[in-house]
Amino acid sequence: MILLQRYFFNQLLWPFITAIAAFARLALLTQSLSNVDLVSGYSETALTFVKVTALALPQLTALLVPIALFVAVLSTLNRLTSDSEQVIASAAGLSRFGLLSPVIRLGIYVLLANLVVNLLVQPIAYREMRRELHTLRSDVAASLVTPGAFSQLGQGVTIYARDRSRDGRMQDILIHDSRGEDGASTYSAREGVVVRSGDRSAMVLIDGNLQQIDAAGELYYANFDRYEFDLGEFVGPADAMFFKESDRFLHELLWPSAAEIARTGGPERAWAEAHYRLSGPLYNLAFALIAAACFLAGDHSRMGYGRRVMIAVGAGLTLRLIGFAMQSASADDAAMNVAQYLIPIAGMVGAIAVIYWPARTRPRQIKTSGASA
Repeated sequence: MILLQRYFFNQLLWPFITAIAAFARLALLTQSLSNVDLVSGYSETALTFVKVTALALPQLTALLVPIALFVAVLSTLNRLTSDSEQVIASAAGLSRFGLLSPVIRLGIYVLLANLVVNLLVQPIAYREMRRELHTLRSDVAASLVTPGAFSQLGQGVTIYARDRSRDGRMQDILIHDSRGEDGASTYSAREGVVVRSGDRSAMVLIDGNLQQIDAAGELYYANFDRYEFDLGEFVGPADAMFFKESDRFLHELLWPSAAEIARTGGPERAWAEAHYRLSGPLYNLAFALIAAACFLAGDHSRMGYGRRVMIAVGAGLTLRLIGFAMQSASADDAAMNVAQYLIPIAGMVGAIAVIYWPARTRPRQIKTSGASA
């Protein structure tokens, strides 16, 4: 890479880093909105909220990287063209491929980084996120009790706990149960913990008392060291944790287990995800070439490149939507997986063809003298 090409590469690199940082923040904001229930519904700390949100970023970032590269190439080449740096480089003897090579180099680097994210970072992050979410949703105490507030478990049952520790133990518990035909019952205890055994769930109250008014209007009061309050009416059976296609490594997708095939009804969904992981990074190079075609194809335009940019945006959007459609179709028909590779490759070939399409030859105007023979 000569000095001028290195300069162009650096001019491309920093806008790309800025764009991917902006898109990552947008993805972080979008994902955080869907995880608000971790704080409001499960009374989790901000650390758990940030952790689960950050673990979802690899897949979202991989989707946005081609767009960030597209924006970076467009903005950089537009500035280089406006400042006449591209024209000067061409006049100095730099070929069209010499101008295009920094774009291709950056596209290949981003392609390889995206491939690493798809094949390694994403399954590791998603597995950890799946475990974290399963632990939270299996925590009955977190889902039923909000510390310091009265919570309605169901019709006629109210529960209060002053505090709840990280291990699920609750302090200063009050349960009011008005479902009984004989009268309402009130349980208070110094400590309590939710236990699950098979399909049965109960809250074990420790060191407490029971107050009950019977049908005759008399108060019944009793102390207990340990009492089990049945939660079966309010808590469903524990869900088994399993990894989805987005959580699996490439070899698990290409050769799915018998249990996975039985769960999904066939290996097609796993294969579609595997080929999407492999073909998705190709869109980085395709988008980079489409953006470069706006400024490197045809003659230099003094009227601006707005029309070309609009065409490039439409071409890139159409290409990506067709790619998503092919991924969806591959989940039902394994033969469509080939199209997941052909779509971005077609975008690359089309962009290169536009860049190297021969310029139109304009007829030379022959000036004739005004004198007649």
